Amino acid sequence: MTERRTLIILSSVAGALLIAVVVVLSVYLVQSTRSASPAPEPPAAPATTAPPTSSAPAAPTPTATPTPEAEGPLIDVTGTGFTIANTEGEVTFTHEWAGDAAPAVAALTEVFGAAPSEDFQNGDAENYAYNIYVWEGFRLYDVSLGPGNRPRTEVPAPTYVSFDTDIDDPVTVEDEFGVSLGMPIAEARALGPVSESALPDGGVRLVFGADRGSFYNDGARNFSAYVDSDAAGQSVQAITYGFRVR
Repeated sequence: MTERRTLIILSSVAGALLIAVVVVLSVYLVQSTRSASPAPEPPAAPATTAPPTSSAPAAPTPTATPTPEAEGPLIDVTGTGFTIANTEGEVTFTHEWAGDAAPAVAALTEVFGAAPSEDFQNGDAENYAYNIYVWEGFRLYDVSLGPGNRPRTEVPAPTYVSFDTDIDDPVTVEDEFGVSLGMPIAEARALGPVSESALPDGGVRLVFGADRGSFYNDGARNFSAYVDSDAAGQSVQAITYGFRVR
């Protein structure tokens, strides 16, 4: 009886010890598992998105405005003479047909940038002889008087000019009737010439201001304009201002 009680007590103690061991192991395992698990990372701060930059539209690069090239000198021919104007439109020289040719030659030399070549036109029973000062596309005629001629003051055309499509740029020559070199001859006709005639080479000649040239009546030198076409009669080739042109 005593032995049986002892076995029961020992069995109870062993069971209690076993339970205690199991509990201790369970606690240990739980703590080990918690220690091995990584600590949760703190939530990442929300990324701050930079507000869109509202950039003003780039100012356009200024485009350099090309400076228009200045027009060249202008020779304006009328019935009474011609004037020369610079690129600003200022008249720098005036020549009347009865005037001395030397100042005109000097002024034209400056305009064309070179001295003229010289030529001579013989006279006959109806026409005086002339010294001719020649630039490319422009001619100034100056009467050449001999001992038997009248004085210069009584010559109908002491000087006169002619100009054609060979004239050098940038010099511009204009006439008072609106006729320009190279203009279609049909447009020149529309400007109202007072007469038209055929030329030996097949072209035509239009005459403007044919009622002028009354030198022998009242002493006025107011020349007509003789407009010659090319041989095909299509465009203005040359213009001559004179008292009488053969």
